[in-house]
This record gives sequence, C-alpha cells and structure tokens, in this order.
Amino acid sequence: MKKILLLLLLSFTGTLFAQKFTLEGIVQDKNSIVLEGATVYLQSIKDSIPMSYGITNKNGEFSIPVNAEDDSKVIFNVAYLGYKPFIKDINVPEGKALNIGAITIEEQVEELNVVSIIAKAPPILIKKDTIEYNADSFKTLPNDKAEDLLKKLPGIEIDIDGNITMNGIEVEAVNVDGMAFFGEKSGDIALKNLPSNVISKVQVTDYKTNTQKFTGEESDSGTKEINLTIKKGKNRATFGDVKAGYGTDEKYQVNANIFKLIEGKQLGLIGGTNNINMTRGFNSLPDTDTSNGYIESDFIGANFTKGKWNETRVNGNYRYSAQSTDNEQISHTENFLPDFNYTTDSESKGYSDSDNHRAGGDLKFIIPSKNKGSNNKVQISNEIDVNVSSSESGSVSDINSEYTNGDLVSDYNSKNHTLSDGYSVNNEFSVTTVTGNRDYLTMSVNTDFSKENIETESYSENYIVRLNSTDIQDQINNRDNNSSNISFGALWNKELFTNFRIIPEYNARITSQKNENYIFDFNENTNNYDDFNEIQSSDSKYTTTTLIPALRLRYEYKDFRFELKAGYTNTFRNYTDKLVEARDFKTNFEYVTYSGRIRYRDKNGYKNINLNYNQNVNLPSVNQLQPVIDESNITHVVIGNPFLEPEVSHNINFQYQNNIAFNNINVTGSLRAEFIEDKIISSTITDEDLIRYTTYDNINGNYSYSGNAAVTKSFYNQKTNININGRVNGSFNKALSIQNGIEFTGETTNIRPSLSFKYLYNDKLDLSASYSYSFTSVVYDTDAFNDNRYFVQNVDLEASIFFLKNIFLTNKVSYRYNSRVGDEFDGDAVFWNAGLGIELWENKATVTLVGYDMLGKNNGYRRTVTETSIQDSETNILEQYYMLNFTYKFGNFAGQRMNIGGDKGNRRGSNLGGGARR
Repeated sequence: MKKILLLLLLSFTGTLFAQKFTLEGIVQDKNSIVLEGATVYLQSIKDSIPMSYGITNKNGEFSIPVNAEDDSKVIFNVAYLGYKPFIKDINVPEGKALNIGAITIEEQVEELNVVSIIAKAPPILIKKDTIEYNADSFKTLPNDKAEDLLKKLPGIEIDIDGNITMNGIEVEAVNVDGMAFFGEKSGDIALKNLPSNVISKVQVTDYKTNTQKFTGEESDSGTKEINLTIKKGKNRATFGDVKAGYGTDEKYQVNANIFKLIEGKQLGLIGGTNNINMTRGFNSLPDTDTSNGYIESDFIGANFTKGKWNETRVNGNYRYSAQSTDNEQISHTENFLPDFNYTTDSESKGYSDSDNHRAGGDLKFIIPSKNKGSNNKVQISNEIDVNVSSSESGSVSDINSEYTNGDLVSDYNSKNHTLSDGYSVNNEFSVTTVTGNRDYLTMSVNTDFSKENIETESYSENYIVRLNSTDIQDQINNRDNNSSNISFGALWNKELFTNFRIIPEYNARITSQKNENYIFDFNENTNNYDDFNEIQSSDSKYTTTTLIPALRLRYEYKDFRFELKAGYTNTFRNYTDKLVEARDFKTNFEYVTYSGRIRYRDKNGYKNINLNYNQNVNLPSVNQLQPVIDESNITHVVIGNPFLEPEVSHNINFQYQNNIAFNNINVTGSLRAEFIEDKIISSTITDEDLIRYTTYDNINGNYSYSGNAAVTKSFYNQKTNININGRVNGSFNKALSIQNGIEFTGETTNIRPSLSFKYLYNDKLDLSASYSYSFTSVVYDTDAFNDNRYFVQNVDLEASIFFLKNIFLTNKVSYRYNSRVGDEFDGDAVFWNAGLGIELWENKATVTLVGYDMLGKNNGYRRTVTETSIQDSETNILEQYYMLNFTYKFGNFAGQRMNIGGDKGNRRGSNLGGGARR
C-alpha cells in the first residue's frame, strides 16, 4: 500500500511541476474549408510516444491540454481520411496557451480509403462511422491478452459476465483481421488467447451482416462490432506463448498458443487443460461466469484463414473440447399462493461429462466486373458448420416442503442418469450481385440437419403426508430425435429514383421433426423395465411450412433515413403421433406484421439517433397446444390448450449516440417500451398436497419500460490516461399471472446507477475502480403476496504496479452485498485475487505467483425473485488456492524478434480473474 501511495504521489507531483499548456488552432484544406473530425496529436520528440490528442469540431477547431513534462519541443501531427499527414515540430511555450492558427493539409487523391501515418499513429482516429484505437498507445501487462487490452480503451466496458459494450452499446461480434476467429462470432477464443502486444489496431464500427459489408449497405443493427488487426511485417510473422502452472489442492493449468502469418494467410493453433473452471479460453485465473461448481476442461483448436474480408477468402477451423463438471446446491424457497403459502428446502448433487467436436468452413468467392470502371461484382458464399457431441450426466435431489406453520407437506427425492450423443450439420449458400448505384440482389439457401439419441434412467418418489402414501416413478427413456430445416430467402434492393429505394423480399421455410420417445416402466413381476408406457411415450412427426413475403420502402433525405416494412406470414403446422391420436392437430396461422424506422446520422457519424417500431408474433409451441395430459413429472401435471392465440408484442425503441469528440466525451442513451397482446402464460393450480396442474392461457395487460443513459469522459497525455464512465439503468415491468384460479399483477421496478474510473500512470501504475447500486421493488395488487424491496451493492477495485525493475504486483478486490439474502446465508461476499510476478530473459518469460480468493470469503450465494417465489441458494464454488505460473513468449515479425513485454510503454494492465457474483 505504501508503494501505491508513493507512486500516486509521484504521479501527482510530476503533473504539478510539468510544463502544461493548451494548444489551439484550426484545421482546413487548401480552399480554406474547415475539416471536422481530424485527429490532432502531439508526440514526444525524444521517443515519439503520443502525449496528447484531440479531434476537431464542426468549425475545424481543436483545443488540446498538453503535459510536455521536461520536453522543450514536441512533434505536432494532423491525420484526416483522404489527406496527407501533417507533421511539424513546435516549441513548448513558457505560458499556459499556444495558438498556432490555421493548419492547411493537402488531399491525398491516390489513396482515398486510408490514412497514412509517417510517424507513430495517433492514439485514436475517427473515420466516419469507425473509431480506431492504436493499440501501442494503451499499456498492458506482459501476459495480458486481447481482452485485457479492450478494458483499457476509452468507452469500452466488459462486465462481470464477459459482455462487451462500446459507450453503452452492445458489441455483437469480434473479428480478427476482418474474419471470425475460429468461426466464433463472439470472439471468445481471440479475446482470451491472442497476446495483447501483437495487436496493431482495435477498430469499432456498426455491426454489419456479410451482405451489408459486401454491398456497402448501412448497418441497421443498433449494435457494434470490433475488429482486431494484427501487426504485420513485410511478409510473415510468428508469435505465441506457452504457460504452465501448478498450485495447492492439485490445481493446475497448461496451455499453448501459436499463430503464424504468411503473406495474407493466418494459421492458429491453441490448446490446454486445467481444473480451475476455465471454459471459454485461457487466462491466468478463471472466468467468473463459470465459478459455480468444479470444472475440468481440455481444449484443442486450429484455425486457417486466407484473404481479407473484401476479397476472395477462405476460413477453416476445428475445435475439440472436453469438460467435466460437479455441482452441489442447497436452497430455501418461499412460495406464495393466493390461498396459502409454503416453503421448500432442497439439496441436490449433479455431474456432467461431455465431449464436443466442431468443424467449420467459410468460403467467400468474389467475381469483379471485367470493366474496371464498373462497380458491378458478384459474391458466392458458402458457410458450413459440423458439430458432433456426446455426454453423460447424472443427479440426485431431495426436496422437503412445509406449510408456513411448520407442518410437513411432502418429501420428494429423485435420481437420474443420462447418456446422449448426436450431430448437426448446418450449411448456408448464398449469391449476391451488386449492380449500378448500389443496387443488389441476394439469394440464399440454408439447410440444417441434426440427429440425437438420448437414454435416461430415472427414479423419483413423492411421499404425501396427508394421504400417508408414496407415488413412485421408475422408468427408462429412449429418445431418437431427427430434424431438418430447409429455407430459401431472396431480397432485391433497387433505387427507383434518387434517394428512394424499394426492397421486396421473400422467405420460405420447411421444418420437419421426427421423434421417437419410448418409455418403459419398471415391472416388479419380471424385475425388469419391460412395461411399455404408451400414454407417456410418443412416435411423432411434426412439419411446419412458413411463407413470408414482405416489402420495405426506404427514403433518404440529407442526414435522415425513413423506412417502412410490412410482411405477411402464413404458417401451416401438421403434427401426427402413431401412439396417441389425441395429440394430432393441424393449425394455420396467418398474420401481418409491421415495422418502421427513422434514423438521423450526421456526416461524420458522431451523432446517431434511431427511433424504431417492431411488431413481433410469437406462436404457441406444440406442447402448449396439445390437449393431452403429460404426467412425466409426478409432482407437476401439464395439459395444453388448443385454443391458444399467437402472442403479439409491440416494441418501440429510441437510441441516442453522440460522440462529442472535441471534448473526448461520449453520451449515449436509450428508451424502450413493449406492449404485449394475448401473452401466453402458464396457469397453475397447486393443491394442498403441492401437486401442480398447469395449462396455458392468453392474457392481456403485460407491458414494460426500460432505459439507460451513460456519459464517458477521457483524459490523455504522455504519462497519464484517465477514463470516467457514469451510467444509470432503469426498468419497469407489469406482469399479469394466474395462480390457483386467481389473476394478479406484479409490478417490478429496478434502478441501477454505476460509476467506473480508470487511471494509468506511465509504466508504473494501473488503477481501476467501479461501484454500482441496484435497487429492486416488487409490488403485488393482492394481499396474498408480500411485496419485496431489496438492493445489491457491488464494489470492484483493481491495481497493478511495477517496482524495482521487472517485478510487478497485481490485485483485484470485489465486494458484493445483497440486502435480502435469507438468514441461512451470508449477504456479504469479499473476493480478493493477487499476483506477484517477475519478467525474465529480456522479458521473454514471466514467473507469477497467483493467489485466488486470498481471504477465503468468496461464496456461491444467490437470490432469485419471481412473481410467486423468493429463492436463496448456495452452490459449491472454486475455493481458495495458490498457483505458480511460468509463461514463455516467442515471436518475430519479418524475421525480426518481436519485443515481447520489453517496451516499458506497453506493460500496464491486469490479468486477474473476476470477482464474486450474486
């Protein structure tokens, strides 16, 4: 702690006595037209390290706070898309301000789609709808991965579940050099395995489909996409790392990564094994979203990519994973019914062992026009994904239920064992042609085939006190499931006249499912499972045919876009069962859906405002429609309702994004409202013996509102980088339910403000802190249920410091408090991870001693609140351990050894796992 305080004091003292001034001016072209969105930045004249940057406003003006430390001169740079770089040395003024007047930059007509940077690239460059971060300007620790780098970038947040947002907007995809890495859209393998210091740029843009990228069509997703570009030499590069760790309680981890680039080709090999709950990739500590239970994982993967996203390219990948999981849980549940309440205490244990093989291929073949002056082109695309898996699982549970006066109602226990294996093959073939002024036609055929075999042995018994009787179910179940899905889609995008487009589309889909579900009861006379249960068994075939013609109209006026869409859907369903004729049904659903959108985006893409309306229809499932009793669970009898109507939801969504680049501020916000007609709900009657009887019904009156707002501010200079993010989320949900024949309403309100702070100082200190407070209120319109109000507080603190020469200390402390966790559980959870490491052999190797859950205070307690219950549960979790890790890094670019971790300006960050969850 003294070391941290000393570093903070040194950083503030250095800031106090440094040469600070404000640099102002205007950027314009040779015609004196001011340029908005130009990146202006300063570099140290000693080592060219960026020390400050700014973005010009709509008047071409910039105002940059500069901390020149002890430099007497600095390098002044201007970068702008389609213009030559501007570079000039300027003297540091003695005063507090320097205005250098108008800066004129020249067009670079030979390369309109790139920005050439002669000196070191600016920390951030804005290219219309793309924000590009120069990775070397943001510091990371020696063993950090791509995920750790993202956490350092202004505006990017990664929450405890691994979800990524950019200025509050969801990131839907993560690519490497424009391609899905190992075939993954989410980019988990790339984020957790690519070393941070081999990344050249991080580009954030609006998420686009493959068709939108090829045709140049604007994104309409409302989400973001991240692209990681890898540093490249003149022709080739090889890099990777090997890690091995062993710790107390026989904890271990071993993993290796090797990546090779050869003249536009990428080859990646990754693999590893561990018993510290890491399933999504490999890092120094487990993922927090898999901290429940004990998990052992093995992983092997290979990936090959050739070509860029905008040219003919091919990708092939293979992944094998094996996972073994052991879970234990105890829970206490308060259940509320209109006429009586009861409590449930349960204990359960379970295990699961699985093997999965997955292979994928992606071919994009682009045929340009023979006329070099033409924009015409054709893309032929085929994507295939094959998945083969097998698993074995089992569980035992015991559930005791009591009335609130303490009287025992029932005692239920069960055990089961399941073996399963299966495969699936998905293929998507499409052809897209672009002609004229961005007109295009795209057609696609998708096929999806799967087969699964499941064998289950199950035993359950339910003792009912009032009747002094026990219901026993002892069965084996053999299931063979086969399904196929074939669909065809076509879309034509045609400009009828200036700025007005007509977009007709047509989709047809045929789905077929054949299921054999044979159940045999135990026969006491033969002491064997040979009593065929015809009522619970099924031998069915289910086909669905859906036809959807639709028409979209689009009109663009200046910075506005207006869209209207209407579609007609005709769905025919046919279900037949050879064993129980009463399950058979034929239905035909016909309905019209509407949607509309108004979008505003300024020419630089800084401000983006969307107002959307969507109407969605949710059709009832097969089980919800069948008027046949399902008694497969002896404590819960279910029967369908053939008179169910489709559920219709109306969604109104408003989004606001404003990048006030001149002040390094981002403002985002959204509002959403949903109104549901004929919502499909479960209507349950629970009798005095706690046997439940459920059917389905339509109900009106459900609606919800939600919204969020966020402000992000960043400060950047030669030695200090600060990011501040403030956010507030809120929601209100009104849900109608039916229990024991009584209709009631539950109104749930949630408000969650949060604040995060990141501070980086030179190559010595990396500090981040966050706080969130979540308040939840559940109010019922009946005295039969108790209203609930509770709050959850979260505090997270991360600190990494370098001292002496190559020694570093990292810490992460998380604190959680839930005000409404039951008396049997602890509402507090404190989680502390720490690591002490040293760099060896010219920074090619690192030795780190890691402590997981240093205080032994982490817990698996959770609270779950619904309209009819409050449950507190405790799950077994990964417990305290200490591990010694050794990491060796290797790599070279264009035949020269890559400087792994040796750049003092590139060793900040944290590589610790996450905190406790509730």
